[in-house]
Amino acid sequence: MYDFIVIGSGFGGSVSALRLAEKGYSVLVIEKGKRYSHTDFPRTNWSLRKYLLLPALRFFGFQKLTFNRYASILTGIGVGGGSLVYANTLFHPRMSSSNILPGNIMPAGNGYSIPIMKRPPS
Repeated sequence: MYDFIVIGSGFGGSVSALRLAEKGYSVLVIEKGKRYSHTDFPRTNWSLRKYLLLPALRFFGFQKLTFNRYASILTGIGVGGGSLVYANTLFHPRMSSSNILPGNIMPAGNGYSIPIMKRPPS
């Protein structure tokens, strides 16, 4: 028996479950997809079988595309929910002295340094 049942482990569900548990409630989190490790993610965007969830095509990835009349929706299927959509995303901006703010370089924790940049010209 649980005090609360949270459906989905994405941005909202994980934080809700954490806050409830911190207050002493018993919480059950239900997630549709599986837990992924860093080795499960595709190395390129062309690995559609690892990216998209389309079982009819034998694609068992972590992103589901839903199309309807007014919107196309990309959701994450797995532990982490929508945060899986951002998995393995790290953009490396072009380095030039005109778009880096002086003295504002932060370590990224992966061997790279990421500059804090001005907005690119329109």
